[in-house]
Amino acid sequence: MTEFAEAAMSLAGVVAVQRSMAINLACRVDVLDMKGIRRIDAAAWDGLAAGAIEGNPWLTRQMVLSSADAYSSNFRALALYRHETSELVGFLPFRVIGYGPFGMGAPALNLYQVAGTPLISAEHVEVAMAGLLGGMATMGGLPRHWVFPHVATQGAFAEKARAKAGQTGCEIGFAAPYERAVLTRRAENFAAHVETVIGKKRAKDIERNWRRLEREGDLRFERASDPDTVAVRVEDFLRMEASGWKGHRGTAFLSRPDDAAFARAAYGGSHNGVGLTSVDSLLLDGKPIAISINIATGDTLFTPKCAFDETYRKFGPGMVLEYRIVEQFFADDAIASMDAATTVEGHVICGLWGETRTMGTLVLGPKGASTKALIAGIEGVARSKQTLKRMLKRD
Repeated sequence: MTEFAEAAMSLAGVVAVQRSMAINLACRVDVLDMKGIRRIDAAAWDGLAAGAIEGNPWLTRQMVLSSADAYSSNFRALALYRHETSELVGFLPFRVIGYGPFGMGAPALNLYQVAGTPLISAEHVEVAMAGLLGGMATMGGLPRHWVFPHVATQGAFAEKARAKAGQTGCEIGFAAPYERAVLTRRAENFAAHVETVIGKKRAKDIERNWRRLEREGDLRFERASDPDTVAVRVEDFLRMEASGWKGHRGTAFLSRPDDAAFARAAYGGSHNGVGLTSVDSLLLDGKPIAISINIATGDTLFTPKCAFDETYRKFGPGMVLEYRIVEQFFADDAIASMDAATTVEGHVICGLWGETRTMGTLVLGPKGASTKALIAGIEGVARSKQTLKRMLKRD
């Protein structure tokens, strides 16, 4: 069978599981279809996600299967296992974009999943990275070029990929960089963070809005983590989002049944009674007026979605909630950092968090002109989009 024919069969879904027999791979690399993905041991998958060199909550079992179910998706995955113990040490769900020699592999992410970093075991990072890059470079039926959007340019995965790429005959580069807001423990405590990042004047304005809201009723901050309360708060969020500008534009989760199904399963669902999600809310007389959805993996808390009740817009409830979230971060030692999980530069949250991390699209492929051209092409498209945005803003 030719390589092109084998790729075509895989794209058509005929090949259910392809197991690499290449003796030079550091670990066993399986290519799984959806049935194979669903059969991955849940504890092994959860353990890999919790112990990955770089956390990616969107590749956890709950998130991947929630996306597949909501959108009736049919994608494949690379699963990496240690030869000696058959331990799961790497995982990447992927789609092929294009056909034959022009096909590119990319993480199977939906619109709401904004991290393309594969799950790579921290304990077995050398074996897993060698197997991942080696498999991509040598296995028949897989594309020769791969693109990973929303990857930290100086993160652990990117650093390991750079170190290993040459050993597998690959070339690696980044395109379309942008800055994402992050919160770390650079400051000693919340008071120091207010003084050095937020600023006393801005903090006073936010505290003033807190007191103004207190005159409207019983005001309190809530962080919910038990699955029952989280499910209720996710429904509150969905209604709140749909009642605001996103609902009017038709871009709220409730605007589309499949988007709503994903949100409920991914954020409000749980596995064996344990969910990935916590929900921060600003409650007025027990009713949420601002909500932030968090998803945790390892010791990082990602904040992909937020909304506020526009009835209370003049009080700035969204900013008040974010201020309390920062305060809670410094009070909770279990969380080492927070990631805004936004692809928009200059987000308002930057003024409260004070730091950014450079993200971009990691491109991997054979050494030579084709990979360089792909990097340049992605960069060109990104620049064109930015130019168009600036033109529309001026108009």
